Amino acid sequence: MRIATIGLAGCSGCHVALVSLHEKLLELLEKANLVHSYMLLDEKEIPEDVDLGFIEGAVRTAHDEEKTRDLRSKSKTLVSLGSCSCFGGLPGLGNIYDAETLLNEVYTNTASTVDGFVPYKDLPKVLPSARPVDEVVKVDYKLPGCPPEVESIADFLIAFVKGERPKAHLKNVCEECPRERRGHAPQQYQRIHTGKPEPELCLLEQGYICMGPATRNGCGAKCPKANMTCEGCYGPCENAWDQGLAMLDALTAMTTDALPDFKMETHSAIFYRYTFASSLLSKIARKRR
Repeated sequence: MRIATIGLAGCSGCHVALVSLHEKLLELLEKANLVHSYMLLDEKEIPEDVDLGFIEGAVRTAHDEEKTRDLRSKSKTLVSLGSCSCFGGLPGLGNIYDAETLLNEVYTNTASTVDGFVPYKDLPKVLPSARPVDEVVKVDYKLPGCPPEVESIADFLIAFVKGERPKAHLKNVCEECPRERRGHAPQQYQRIHTGKPEPELCLLEQGYICMGPATRNGCGAKCPKANMTCEGCYGPCENAWDQGLAMLDALTAMTTDALPDFKMETHSAIFYRYTFASSLLSKIARKRR
């Protein structure tokens, strides 16, 4: 089996998770051949006849789009690896603004800018918005997470090498969370940095905005177990087509009190931190530009 990986707009953390398979990766490579990987091999061109292709990162530039189409055309099976590839991830939050506004802010308005102009020469064109990979090409499997759990990557690869269908996670993070739920509605909602949550009780019932009810399981609820709210990196649950709307539905089911001081930037980063680019809200914004 021939495996290839590429990276687009992102932090390379998903490739680090892939390498973190350690001995399991070596065992897998006894049955598979890694023919292209920008972090592991000095190979510039994607070869033909790839059995399994992995794409990390969101599609943000024309070069990203070109590489995505190239790997798709040469791969029998294509996998989106990580939240950026699956949903747009953190780069997708930039879709709140248009590309020109973002470039001007970074290259002309920041205190660190020296020359005060946006560089274009010999650089790929920045696309109007960041997009998940499946808005550019057909994707066969998604392995979400920021980054995906190493065990999830291992389970997927082992199943694929054996010719089995990889396991799908169909529940939400709350199903894996050991915290006690008492059915109490919170008096008000707050962010985790504004208080000291009780370590054994449901964070959402304490009023901390935890994305667990609207987020696919598979991570083992590591953040809630560490007294941190789930931020939603595994994306929407199987039957929730829009993660932010699913979370708002969960909140209103607990209390009818509206969120105070609503701001587009702040609350998009809460309810759509990893999925804004693939959300209904982002698609509406793109059509209006």
